[in-house]
Order: sequence, then structure tokens, then C-alpha cells
Amino acid sequence: MIPSQSIDRRTLLRTSGFVATGGLTAIAGCIGGNNEPPPRKSNVIDNVELAADGTTLRIDPYAESNRWVMSRRDLAVDASTQSGTQASLSVLSKLSPVGTARAAKGRGATGRGSGGYSSAPRTDNGRAHFWGGSYTHGWYDDHDDEVSQYPVDIATLGIAYLGSNARFEEQDPGPGPVAWDQTYDSPTNEEIETSVEDLQPGWYRIGANIVVAEGPDEGTDLGWECIDLRVEQTVDGKEITERWKVSPRI
Repeated sequence: MIPSQSIDRRTLLRTSGFVATGGLTAIAGCIGGNNEPPPRKSNVIDNVELAADGTTLRIDPYAESNRWVMSRRDLAVDASTQSGTQASLSVLSKLSPVGTARAAKGRGATGRGSGGYSSAPRTDNGRAHFWGGSYTHGWYDDHDDEVSQYPVDIATLGIAYLGSNARFEEQDPGPGPVAWDQTYDSPTNEEIETSVEDLQPGWYRIGANIVVAEGPDEGTDLGWECIDLRVEQTVDGKEITERWKVSPRI
């Protein structure tokens, strides 16, 4: 996708290099525990694929009408767009992000599941779920009166190369802050073809900084939703062999 020259708020703008703002790297925190809430549910990025020649990533966000996040924050939006009761826990003014794992040897030691990708819990669209598990359904059932669904816009989309497959041979990437290689401000609903040069095998993170889409709290920052990708070189060319959803805890 080529950046538009319009000055509309939703115009796609690209910037390259390190992003200094703290909000752009805010997927960090303490180690998760059994008593902590699960990752929040969201519908933000529909699909990520490699271009046919394997040189670029193509990112397809969900349409605005189908883009949302679950939250316990008390936000004012059009009630017709919500599912569930308005959140009552306004004390949770900051989302509790997915925990950063302690250093540990062995694949899956970062919270991706002890059995690795093949046995990791899956989201509804088939991605492996970082810090997911069977406990998530029970938690949402027990707290349905505290959780609401809010419509969201994507304020910024970031892409970062995390490192080679050899670098993460013993331990997959953790969920901590990253320096984005590219960012796109207010992307449209159209597919984005990134211009990451010379796409290498290894791990990539696609992150979407989401904000409330409408109502009195329009523009309120709701943090980041991310997808981690593992790209490998195969006999047929480069392929995405792992897709992980990385979300803050609700």
C-alpha cells in the first residue's frame, strides 16, 4: 500500500527508525501468575501474509465495523456498539500488559506454552495465544459483568524485526518493548504492503496501537495488540511458520 498524500486523520503515513514514545513499546510488565487475568480479546488485524516473492509483508486490518477490543476500563461510547455491561472497575486506568518472562532455557520459556507452537492454545482465528489457555474461558464467564467490548481505531501500526531463528533457537522472543523498524500512522482499512527491505528469515512483530473509535472518550489510548511471526526459509521459499497473538492482560 502506497501512503496517501491526503491530510485526513486516517491517512497512512510512514516513518522509519526508532520510535521513542513509551506508548509505542508498552507491552511489558511482570511475570504472569495463575491468579492474574488472561490476555484481553480483540479483533484488530485480520491477516498477515508474505508477498508472493517473499520480499515484503502484507498486513490486512479488520474493517472498522468489525474492529474491537474487550476491556475493563470505564469508557463512554455509543451503547449500541458494546457487548456486555459497561465496565465498573474504573480503578483499572492502566491495562495490565502481558508479563515479561524471566530468563530461562528451553523453547516456550517466555509464556508461549511448554509444548511450543504445535500444542499452544489457539485464538478463534487460529493463531497461537501468548499466555492463553483453558482458564481464559472460565475467567471471562466469571467476570462478564466487568467486561465491555469497545470499537477501536488503529492509531499507529508498527513492524519490527526481532532477530534470526538462530538467535531464538533456545528461547522464543518475550513480549517486552521493541524499537519499531517502521511505523504507519492511522492506516486505512486497505491492505498494507510494508516496505521492510530484504525480508530475512526470523521473528517479526506486527503491533497496532489502538484507540477508542467513537463517543466522548474517542481517541483514548488502549495500548497495543501484537502478532509475532516466525519466517523460515523452505524449499519452496520463505514461509510464515508460526503466528502468535500477543495481548495485554485484560
